[in-house]
Amino acid sequence: MKRVLRWWPFVPLVWLAVAVAVIKPGTIEIRENVAFEFSLLFYDPADIGAFVLRGANSSMGRLPGRTDEPQEEQPSDLARRLDAPQPPYSDRFYLEYPTATLLLFRLGFLAPCELPPAVADAQQYAVAHFIPRTAEEERIWSRFHFAAVLHLALMTAALGVLIVVLRRGYVPGGEPGPVWLAVLPGAVFFALNRFDVLPALSTALGFAAIGRNRHAWSGACFACGSLLKIYPVLFTPIILRGLGPRDGAKWLAGFTATILVGVGLSTAAFGWESTVRPVLVQLSRPLEETSWTLYGRVLPMELGRAKLARPAILAVAGLLLSFSRPRDLHAILRRCSVLLLVFTALAVFWSPQWVVWFLPLVVPLAARHRWVLHLSIALDLINYFQFPVLFWILWSNANRELCSIITETTIGIRIAMWGALAGGLLWCEFRHRSPERCPEPSPSA
Repeated sequence: MKRVLRWWPFVPLVWLAVAVAVIKPGTIEIRENVAFEFSLLFYDPADIGAFVLRGANSSMGRLPGRTDEPQEEQPSDLARRLDAPQPPYSDRFYLEYPTATLLLFRLGFLAPCELPPAVADAQQYAVAHFIPRTAEEERIWSRFHFAAVLHLALMTAALGVLIVVLRRGYVPGGEPGPVWLAVLPGAVFFALNRFDVLPALSTALGFAAIGRNRHAWSGACFACGSLLKIYPVLFTPIILRGLGPRDGAKWLAGFTATILVGVGLSTAAFGWESTVRPVLVQLSRPLEETSWTLYGRVLPMELGRAKLARPAILAVAGLLLSFSRPRDLHAILRRCSVLLLVFTALAVFWSPQWVVWFLPLVVPLAARHRWVLHLSIALDLINYFQFPVLFWILWSNANRELCSIITETTIGIRIAMWGALAGGLLWCEFRHRSPERCPEPSPSA
């Protein structure tokens, strides 16, 4: 058994091999001769379809900044639009992520990929499941195929680097924690099929720099993560409070300088409007009332529709968690975990890849709090069951009423576990007890 466990760092490579094998040649759709349900356990063409489409648009020299998402369509709708006379290109293409992500999406399109307007401004799901019919369409989707495989490989490499950082630990000579949490099914699936492992890696590097008294470099790392995804910026007040005025000033200088460089380069390349609009898309997304969020379950729907109330709650939570100074790096990690839980709980759309965001926080915490380890395992598995198993597979094959019951049950379990994790961390942090003496709450706490 111990020999088997030694092979766990190679799980992402095996996962990559399976994911690449199930992609149909010349497309980003799944092979016809591979079991549909089996393939979706490893590979998600939908989100990768968005990434390759954004990269191809950028390779054409088009500017991001379109704020209205393309309407949902089927591959047959895209085929009809391709067969019709092509309209002119829209002024901008849709990008729902900060412009720094284009550095990643463009790697598959170092040479321009000329797209017909019908494809350039298509909905990502239609592009992901479209099967080319002509030689020209095969040329375009072959470029998409290469970019998809490259994305999977790059995210595998990033997950490998994250594992190395977590194994080394944040403090020299300290206990690194159960790093194999990074190769559980949910963590690997969303690390490879999204790009959230990159801000997670930046976050881990930032905490490691704090543990080695490289505070300016730590700020730069957190800024890099924030330029890809907004959530690492949430940790700023807690980190500054923990470092104190002198070291905090160094951290803030590194963070601010990196943000200014990133925003400045984006503005020079795309313009201010194109730089700001994708961020506004993220911040102003409406409540998806049918999504698997907490609204309508434990949170009122009115809160989800109130655009100012959620940032206000998040700001209050950040101030409360920063009111007293954290005692050490583990205290910072505990408070950042709680704030991130508040952030995910207030989300107006369901983002199952949140499991990757928590890896830099829960892995070192699980070394001191065994109950964090148990909850992290359970949350990863329940999240992987919800997506892709429940969302992609069961909803397409099983009885809808039964699926609804399973859905609400798993959401309830996830809410209870989030509450147990947040409550346990707050108890450990503010009861002024040593970490080893903290109680171990059950998932139903």
